[in-house]
Amino acid sequence: MFVKEGKIGFEESSVFFINKLKPPKQLNYTICMKTLHFGEVSVDKVIDGIERFPVLNAFPEIDLGIFEKNMDWIQPFYEPMSKMILLSMHSFLIRTPNLNILVDTCIGNDKHRVGQGPIYKKNESILSHWNNRNSKYIQNLESFGLSLESIDIVMCTHLHADHVGWNTRLENGVWVPTFPNAKYLFSSEELSSMQKESKSPYDEYTKLVYQDSILPIMESGQANIIDDSTDLGREINLIKTPGHSPGHYCVEINSKDRNGILTGDVLHNPIQVDCPSVSTVFCDDKDLSNETRVKIVDELTDSNTVVLAAHFSGTTAGVIKSNNNSRRFDLI
Repeated sequence: MFVKEGKIGFEESSVFFINKLKPPKQLNYTICMKTLHFGEVSVDKVIDGIERFPVLNAFPEIDLGIFEKNMDWIQPFYEPMSKMILLSMHSFLIRTPNLNILVDTCIGNDKHRVGQGPIYKKNESILSHWNNRNSKYIQNLESFGLSLESIDIVMCTHLHADHVGWNTRLENGVWVPTFPNAKYLFSSEELSSMQKESKSPYDEYTKLVYQDSILPIMESGQANIIDDSTDLGREINLIKTPGHSPGHYCVEINSKDRNGILTGDVLHNPIQVDCPSVSTVFCDDKDLSNETRVKIVDELTDSNTVVLAAHFSGTTAGVIKSNNNSRRFDLI
């Protein structure tokens, strides 16, 4: 079953729930996003799966009262009874008159995703299902009328496992680029950090990700290394936003009609618009991540810029609004 937009119930959407922590059957989720238009540029969401994740595993320092305070708008992203947050795993497909750009490539199929490291060990029961997956991501992408060959650029906001998985796919036992004609954009800081970490005997997980999802792109000659903020043309810009990872980027779309920003993992859950100084356990540099997030949220509040985050569930797209002495995220 492939869907591009609309509401589906749990029984139909269960294929999208990656781990065993599936929601109660009486709940319905709107998991897809309508096509957004920014002048001549359009943006769609390509779904790889949905996670339910214990709040305190993701945000060990958060005050759960912040969710209770914001129950009038946070419920599409938070389950108060189970204290679970919903994390969507998706790419964004940007289409201009001349380019098809895929931002982030999710988890991937057939990847060996077991290993060492404190984050993996703490969340092994949740993350172990990333191992040897078999999702319908390619069919979901093709449902937008595109072939794998028609993707011109793959932009990885950063190189964590859930953002690079579909960089490659397994063919006859060999990892090959999923998008044979695409340029893959990797941050130089991100790549350097990953290459260093992949050599550590204590970080087998990063080594696995590097070997199956990054190295084949390097060896194919399709990797393009970027060092600074970059203009992709057609009012699409890449801006450096370090903290969650060393070389993290956001993608800006600017048009006469309206503006948008693909925030990658600067934001994991909309609750962070009201507490931007709270990072997740997955952030490499908590202090720098907080600093970047506070700056971005301040700039976006009441700007009517459409925010498209890498893990916001539901219909995903929204705007940040002032809310008395706090902020809220309003879906559009």
